[in-house]
Amino acid sequence: MHPIKSGYFFKLMTKDYAYIIIRCIAATVMLAMALLAGAQTALPATAAQTAPPAAGALTLRGIVSDGQTGEPLSFATLQLKRADGAFRGTTTGTQGAYAFARIASGRYTLTVSYLGYETRTIPVNIQGNMALNVKMSTSQVALNEVVVTASESKERAGTSKISRMAMEHLQPTSFSDILELLPGGRAVDPSMGAANLIQLREAGSGAAMSSQGVEFVVDDMALQTNANLQYVPGITKGDAKESVSRGVDMRALSTDNIESVDIVRGIPSVEYGNLTGGLVHIKRRQQASPLTARFKADQVSKLVSAGKGWSLGGGHVLNTDLSFLDSKADPRDSRVNYKRLTASVRWTTNSQSKLGHQQWRASADYTGSLDNVKQDKDITVKEDQYRSSYHKMALALAWTLKPQTWGIVKELTAQANVAQELNRIDEQRSVSIDRPMAIPQSMTTGEADGQYLPYVYLGQMTVDGKPLYASSKLALRMEAKTGALSHRMKAGAEWTLSKNWGDGRVYDMARPLNTTGTSRPRAYKDIPAQHLWAAYAEEEATLKAGRHKFTLMAGVRLQAMTGLGKDYSLNGRLFADPRLNLRWQLPKWGDCQLELSAGLGWLSMMPSMAQLFPDDKYLDLAQLNYYHTNPSLRRINLMTYRWSNANTALTAARNRKWELRLAVNYRGHSLSVNYFSERMNNGFTDVSYYRLFPYKVYDTSGIQSSALSAPPQLEDLPFALDTLISTFAQTGNGLRVKKQGVEFTFSSKRISCIATRFTLNGAWLKTTYSNSQEQVRESSVMLNGQQLSYIGRYDWESGTTRERLTTNLMADTYLQRIKMTFSLSAQCTWFTAMQPLRNSGWPVSYIDRSGAEHPFTEADAKRMELQHLVQSYAEHYFDRTTVPFAMDINLKATKEISKHLRLSLFVNRILSVYPDYYSGTQLVRRSSSPYFGMEGTIRI
Repeated sequence: MHPIKSGYFFKLMTKDYAYIIIRCIAATVMLAMALLAGAQTALPATAAQTAPPAAGALTLRGIVSDGQTGEPLSFATLQLKRADGAFRGTTTGTQGAYAFARIASGRYTLTVSYLGYETRTIPVNIQGNMALNVKMSTSQVALNEVVVTASESKERAGTSKISRMAMEHLQPTSFSDILELLPGGRAVDPSMGAANLIQLREAGSGAAMSSQGVEFVVDDMALQTNANLQYVPGITKGDAKESVSRGVDMRALSTDNIESVDIVRGIPSVEYGNLTGGLVHIKRRQQASPLTARFKADQVSKLVSAGKGWSLGGGHVLNTDLSFLDSKADPRDSRVNYKRLTASVRWTTNSQSKLGHQQWRASADYTGSLDNVKQDKDITVKEDQYRSSYHKMALALAWTLKPQTWGIVKELTAQANVAQELNRIDEQRSVSIDRPMAIPQSMTTGEADGQYLPYVYLGQMTVDGKPLYASSKLALRMEAKTGALSHRMKAGAEWTLSKNWGDGRVYDMARPLNTTGTSRPRAYKDIPAQHLWAAYAEEEATLKAGRHKFTLMAGVRLQAMTGLGKDYSLNGRLFADPRLNLRWQLPKWGDCQLELSAGLGWLSMMPSMAQLFPDDKYLDLAQLNYYHTNPSLRRINLMTYRWSNANTALTAARNRKWELRLAVNYRGHSLSVNYFSERMNNGFTDVSYYRLFPYKVYDTSGIQSSALSAPPQLEDLPFALDTLISTFAQTGNGLRVKKQGVEFTFSSKRISCIATRFTLNGAWLKTTYSNSQEQVRESSVMLNGQQLSYIGRYDWESGTTRERLTTNLMADTYLQRIKMTFSLSAQCTWFTAMQPLRNSGWPVSYIDRSGAEHPFTEADAKRMELQHLVQSYAEHYFDRTTVPFAMDINLKATKEISKHLRLSLFVNRILSVYPDYYSGTQLVRRSSSPYFGMEGTIRI
């Protein structure tokens, strides 16, 4: 589907962004308060008797809710049993309400059960109409409820659900460890010296936007990174430590306060957008819980965390947690250490009023890096320093109403949040040069004198970033029934702001960190803010036709970005993302249940601030370089070119996904097989272009150095005109990514005699990365002391195809008597393959330095000055290379010492099988070493 040009129908109402945020939050609060008007007090929490009506026409009703938070429990199972054995059953509705009508007076037993909660059995003496609210308590670990792996969602294909129990058994240090539980995932050693970026359904390392296209949502609030501009030009751009335009750095996400995670690798609901790869939906604890302290140590990291949930009465719950991580990625180099401090306070309140059930949620979060001083103590130049700091503060407010009398409207949600980051890099470096070098001073296009650098000097640079993010959202959920069809609908609208208020890069141009750099100081606060607007609507229709059940989920999301300026084609442009999911549940065949699912959808993602507003390009060409032994007689004259490197034609990246799934359940055993295909033709990547630069070349051969009393004057020197032709890169829609694969998960029923469950998951993945736009390249060959001034234009597809097959077989055992859980997993990589896409290497044309373009012929390939434009490859360059089988055996164990103490340990690669193999004629030997750690958890 092509984007629809809607014009500039979104207009910036004000440039006071702080006012926008305040107004947004105020509007949300005012809406909530208006809906609260006339609210009544909650229903009584204890049984209440009224005047008894006629026998046989009595009613027992009430609400089933969480005993700590007061949250209503939907679809809880209730059974009302009489002394003579007769019984009736029902389930609670979406508001947790239940009712037994037309019952006779007498003594009964009410049994209430709900997954994850202790079953309650309550004796009830019914003598009249009666209201009985039931408070449920969370259950202790039970044998068949111990799930230490990810499970596939029954509602949506390509979605893994990870529980708190699975995370505790995994013993993660950061969120990146959780990815081991996905189909095809593997345990990897922590790498805290580099940004931890997520990749879903990819067989290789892929492109930067692979992680940029995955959206992280925490408690229904999206984590924003679009305004991150924190890097040092020429020093760290593209470095593993930075994550500009690369998405969320998972090192900053603590796992200790997470209740559950849904990772959508397939087609997400239209409620979530601005993504191309997938969705990570994190739900944090929002219920009363004991004080829990966790202490973990492994070979390179130490982690300590503590958290508690308080029940304050009246439906109020307060959750707090604190976590600190100290990781030495390489103990020999203090520059690559990583430290993280996170803190969170979350308040939740539930109440029942005349309007219905209401919930307020508020949270305040802090994430920071305490690694403020990074200095290598072993370097010879003691002046070299690198200081870095990162602080993020976030506030969020959400209000949810589940009305009782609004007809088809079942839920109304309003939420707003704001996050401010304070990021700073201070770098100091001692610079030594071995030949005369000059640095430009001009910030505009034109001729200007430069300045010679001293042979030794101290360079300093500060990078000050202050990204600000704000968003608000209004969502509506409805339910209705028409004939045999049941409808569940949702609709909503949201707005997101991204702005960087930082001073940007501040340094003395006469003392740069990088003598070959072409950048200039830049203030980030001069970059305009980005506004992203979105609206969505979706319906899930369910039809029961005999013993068959069909569920169709269809929706569309509209989104547009404003605030970019009229030069940008993306400004105010509307993109429509239709998405469709179909599920067919077949009739049971004995104890076997089959289900087929299919999905098709489009996903769009907007470029980041760094991609839309990159640094201006500068090129400094030396026209005169006269170096005299007398510093007062030296002169260097430069022709400086400055131009915008922004690609105003940049548009949203779009990915088309479709998939098929077969799910089988048989007597507690489950199997899910999912085939998927994805195609993105306009992803973000660097695309090349060329420019011509005329300049003068002054002749200094006639200067008599002994006769000079001042630097040479340009007016007195002859010159010749010359032109430089050169290539550059800017962000464009030139990336093509094609994915296909099969994901599978099998889980057995826990075998009672050995208390063990077997889980097998894996994935075959094939990914092709290539270019979707033509390329221009310049030759690096020197001829007669000068670089060849020809540009080749290439219109063929270059890239790589990567393929991988992995499986993970896990046997997890829970010994209930001694309260011990342990698992043994065999993670196998059956093969990994890579093959470059074949191309001729020939350009279709070439451009000379006059700007004229000529077709490239066979005769040109023989000309000395043009033959180097033909790309040459080694003999077996395009052959497929394969790395064969490898297997790691991993062990994890958890022992409940008492109800207050739990000890855990893990050993990755306790045993490894890495056979030798040949790469061509070369023998490759592989090896590995175990990685281990342990932790203790105290509950009070």
